[in-house]
Order: sequence, then C-alpha cells, then structure tokens
Amino acid sequence: MAAVDYLLERGFTAKKSGMRVRVSPASKLTDDVRQYVKAHRLELLAELAANDGVERRCYWHVVRDGKTICTMVGEPSTYAEATTEVKSRWADAEVKQ
Repeated sequence: MAAVDYLLERGFTAKKSGMRVRVSPASKLTDDVRQYVKAHRLELLAELAANDGVERRCYWHVVRDGKTICTMVGEPSTYAEATTEVKSRWADAEVKQ
C-alpha cells in the first residue's frame, strides 16, 4: 500500500509544501496519523512529487568501480537529476536504486 493511500483511506488529503507534508483536515488528525506522517515523510514527499508520472526517489545509491560509496539522500529527484548531481562530484560514478 502506498503511503498516501493510508491517509486517503482514513479520510485525509496530503499536499507537498517544500519539504513538508500538509495533511487535512488538520482538525481530525489523531496521534496515530501524526506518527505515521512523521515516520513516512520521505515516502509521502516522493509520492506527492510523482504526480507527473516520472519516478522520484528520496535516496539514490552512488556506485564507483562496482561498489556503493554512499547513499545520496534529499528532496525527491528523478534518475536524471540524481545522475547530474552525482556526475558533478564524481565523473566516473553511477546512480543505482
């Protein structure tokens, strides 16, 4: 089940606002839903940003010489955006999911 679906099933809607998730109606938020949003914030941001049909992820593995050297974490980005960012630092690196 997608993170946004969890909210929809409980009668909430979600919007991306910068790096925040806005859930409404706020007056009906329970502690359980607040904890869920906090625990799944990155997933929610990625799903909300993906409305254009292009996959975005909040993390990408950076690989050099066949070995993962780090994990790039941040605002949801497409594969092309992540590759551009990684290549600007390591010309010989690749991006993997």
